[in-house]
Amino acid sequence: MSKYFPQPKIIKINYDVELIVFQCEDTVVQLVSIPPGATFELHKHPESQIGMQIAGRLEFNLNGTKEILKPFEQVYVAGSNVLHGSINYFSETALAFDVKRITNSDEAEEEILKVTPTQDEVTGFDRQSVIGSWFEILITKIPPKGVIPIRSYTTEIMGIILNGRLAIAIEKQQRELEYGSVYYAPADVPYGGHNLSDETVSLIEILIKPSSDFSVKNIFSKTAIATS
Repeated sequence: MSKYFPQPKIIKINYDVELIVFQCEDTVVQLVSIPPGATFELHKHPESQIGMQIAGRLEFNLNGTKEILKPFEQVYVAGSNVLHGSINYFSETALAFDVKRITNSDEAEEEILKVTPTQDEVTGFDRQSVIGSWFEILITKIPPKGVIPIRSYTTEIMGIILNGRLAIAIEKQQRELEYGSVYYAPADVPYGGHNLSDETVSLIEILIKPSSDFSVKNIFSKTAIATS
């Protein structure tokens, strides 16, 4: 088992909602499939949570404020013990990801952030991004045979491949990844990759800002997972 390429755990919330769950040190990354009519009741937990739609739409309820989330347009932020939930009122299955971890924020964050277009300064690849108090999200389009140069950051990074095949190398380990796979690069650990397919690959990367005050703990628990 490699900490750089965590193995998924499949969780059935009920008969129709499925989570693909990855533990990346003290952070949980979840891929969520939400069919028409499915509901996540308002709930809260000690972990801060962020999330984004990958496909389909949801009505998201953030402590009483409701907004329709659309693919790659918004990121919701629900801080520790902030009520949140969602309903799929629409005819198509919604796909989303969310991230949970204990943070050191003193404020009960609750906001919906807009995703903005930008560009990778090194490669020139098209990109979208959003920055929050303890995270940054990058959505990069990697063209066929495109290369991600070897690099490292002062942040932890989790990557989610949405389509095609992407080869990722972290230190001396390399894997070929496709949708349903996640990689984890700790702070200051070099990594890179290249697009193995003949299609443009969409890659989501979640960067966790460093903080010596974060409480490190494993939140791969029934409570953390079962309430998205």
